[in-house]
Amino acid sequence: MPSIFRSNGIRDTDYNTDEDTIKKLRDNWQAHIPEIKPYHGNFKDRGIVICAGGLRYFTCSWITVKMLRRLGCNLPIEIWYMGNELSDEIIQAFSTLGVSCRNFMEGGPVSLSGFMLKPLSIIQSSFREVLFLDADNMCVKNPDTLFSMPQYLEHGAVFWPDYWRTAPTNPIWEIIDSNKFDIQEQESGQILIDKEKCWEALNLAMYFNTQSDHYYQMLYGDKDTFKFAWIALNKPFHMIQQQVGTCGYIAADKRFYGTTMVQHAPDNTFLFLHRNLIKWDVTLPGEKTWHIIKRFYPNAANKEYQIDYSNNSHFFVDLKGDVEILDFREMLGDYEQTCLDDLHSLRKTDMFNRFVTYSHFATYRYIRSEHFTLSH
Repeated sequence: MPSIFRSNGIRDTDYNTDEDTIKKLRDNWQAHIPEIKPYHGNFKDRGIVICAGGLRYFTCSWITVKMLRRLGCNLPIEIWYMGNELSDEIIQAFSTLGVSCRNFMEGGPVSLSGFMLKPLSIIQSSFREVLFLDADNMCVKNPDTLFSMPQYLEHGAVFWPDYWRTAPTNPIWEIIDSNKFDIQEQESGQILIDKEKCWEALNLAMYFNTQSDHYYQMLYGDKDTFKFAWIALNKPFHMIQQQVGTCGYIAADKRFYGTTMVQHAPDNTFLFLHRNLIKWDVTLPGEKTWHIIKRFYPNAANKEYQIDYSNNSHFFVDLKGDVEILDFREMLGDYEQTCLDDLHSLRKTDMFNRFVTYSHFATYRYIRSEHFTLSH
């Protein structure tokens, strides 16, 4: 994903292609539309979908689910994983939290992997209405009310912004025949979709992901495949207007290191903490990194974006210019400590230690074996 993140908030790419390839890609996605199977109507109700196979994403999703339940969210949750990524014991533990674990391979072999599994999990989930969450994306209040948003009820799709905008020179604009350059890029750590209303666009997003050799070079992974699918088909969606903030800490060198994307509810209050740059699996015991929240003021004229690598061995984001600086604890109290307590409690369990061993063998020896289990 050869992207170049500019300080002015523009994301460039050094991916170059010719007019013949652009035309071929445009013709191919347009030819794919009639091949999309009609919405079959077997989906029902609403729920949360998370992709969370393996030790890293299990650890993150466990903290996420524990917090959702603590906040009073009673929506059913499906966690999707591939092959042997979760043990029987972990699946049973999730069930005590009202979580169903779904194996992508339960219907047969799956050739997709990585980011491509996001749209697949949404499509294959049993729910008609889906709030998709990345495994490392924490809710700070009950997200149930999102399904009652007027914009969601009207369009059936709500997206959240990333820091960047796609450069007008990016080939994607020609491929989908659009010049809506001012639309913010999408951050796909949270997606709200009514599958019945958005079936065609959702399946086009899935198609873009299957063609990752081209589209991931232009779009930095899966995240904008959703937004550009909707734009390509001229389908309406709502993009949350409050720009994404960053939450992080001041290090010993006096610099601010943002480790977490801060996303907002429609009323501009905090809703999601997407802990994407220091995930829970590599968080040290008692390590607190949520000290300060930085976000641009509404209608800010002076905006500067920085993404870099810190002295503490992780990527970080910083925002400069017309920036509001907020104290995390004043805004969200002991939220971080509660997460750390859940992490500490998890790591002390025999179940977690067994899963560490299980994951090692599942990853490095019994690769892709659907039948390998380590049950106690």
